[in-house]
Amino acid sequence: MRTEDLFHKALSLAPPWEIARFQFEARQHRLDISLTAPEGSAFACPQCGAACAVHDSAEKTWRHLDFFQYQAFITARVPRVLCPSHGIQPVEVPWARSTSGTRAFVRV
Repeated sequence: MRTEDLFHKALSLAPPWEIARFQFEARQHRLDISLTAPEGSAFACPQCGAACAVHDSAEKTWRHLDFFQYQAFITARVPRVLCPSHGIQPVEVPWARSTSGTRAFVRV
């Protein structure tokens, strides 16, 4: 299994989300995973599920579970969609929860 495939499954990524790059910093004990969606991708309105065009986006970073002894972080430009029925809505991403960590991140 390729590393990209492993992280794709572990993060529950579904189209249009893709892994853009991995950056591993052994000295800093850090792994950064950058996610992206192809330009022109449509996303579901979180209110009604309708496929909508992207209105704008903002870069966000989440703390994820450690990868062995390395801190892991996920960064992505998260879009807001323009829904004809509900206006501008932030897109829900499968790996995130409402706080700054991922769904799998557990505070010790």
